Amino acid sequence: MPAIRFVQGYGAETTSVDAIPTIAYGGRVQAEVSMNNRMIVIGTGPIGSIIGGRLARAGHDLTFVDIDKEHVEAIRKNGLQVDVPDGPFNVKVNIAFPEEIQGKYDIAFIAVRSNYTPDALRTVLPHLADNGLLVSMQNGINPPLLAEKIGVDRTIGMAIRMGCRKVAPGHVQTAIRGHLYIGHLHGKTTQQLADLQRMLNQVIETEITDNILGVLWSKLTYTCLGYYGSLADASLIESCATEACRRNLTKFFAEVVAVGNASGARFIRLAEYNPLDFHPTVPFEKRLAAVNEFAKSWKPDDRKGPLRQIQKGIKTEVDFTLAYVVREGERLQLATPLCRKVLEMIHELERGTRELGLQNYDEIRSLSGD
Repeated sequence: MPAIRFVQGYGAETTSVDAIPTIAYGGRVQAEVSMNNRMIVIGTGPIGSIIGGRLARAGHDLTFVDIDKEHVEAIRKNGLQVDVPDGPFNVKVNIAFPEEIQGKYDIAFIAVRSNYTPDALRTVLPHLADNGLLVSMQNGINPPLLAEKIGVDRTIGMAIRMGCRKVAPGHVQTAIRGHLYIGHLHGKTTQQLADLQRMLNQVIETEITDNILGVLWSKLTYTCLGYYGSLADASLIESCATEACRRNLTKFFAEVVAVGNASGARFIRLAEYNPLDFHPTVPFEKRLAAVNEFAKSWKPDDRKGPLRQIQKGIKTEVDFTLAYVVREGERLQLATPLCRKVLEMIHELERGTRELGLQNYDEIRSLSGD
């Protein structure tokens, strides 16, 4: 399989999957993904609503589940409003609260924030068909958690780079057409995976990867950057303006990439940078040069997602993203002092015991000695 360039937008450099055969895996004939499959989306935020809404508009049998009463009631009353680059649409969908779910489903899409994954699994597993699939549509490294419950053959990871938001209850929006990568942790193409790709590809460009863990880890480096950039209500241009700040960011990236590499991840190039350029084995000045090159794309008005959640008092996904890096570092006996410090700061910001501000980066500088 050629190297993947993981970029935003439709029509990016991709590997064609048209020639992927439908196969029986491990000597077992697997259920096909078809229009007759019952599907359920756990979490009706922007990602679940945009992808699920496209599938519902195409005629697939979907049930949406959410705990936000105002959101559920708006969708029941007015339909799901989805604004996408190829034209906004409104679709009537079946939406339920968790306690209202009935019957069995062939595919369950997990689209909640990573900190709610255990709750989502408790909700959906009693309603998953015997050969049903769990598909993670989340940030972080969630597929192993799903595989613990039902095995790797029935677990599919999904990676997506698509900036999107909830405009109002029952109304989501994105300015990007989107591109999906899906795959099993073992990297093999099963019948169900190939059929899922065909179905998704009808509504959003989707390709199969034999390296979903590497794709997710590569995206995780950018997610972790979001936390690093959320210690102040400022853009990276301001918070990382000095040479000392850039050096700290270089070291932060190195910790994340070192842990991912040691855990077996095969990193891929992102549109913004190549994570492997920050690996500790690369001479520091070259790593710093890669950060400076990346900095040319920073924008003065850019604010990272976790910052907005912190400001609104919403708990972030930090315990399943940046904290995952720290936990893996402990398991692998790799030191992650900067990741650990940023994690500590985010927890304090969430609890209200620390103030947002550029002084937080001064504290990081004192820790690193720069």
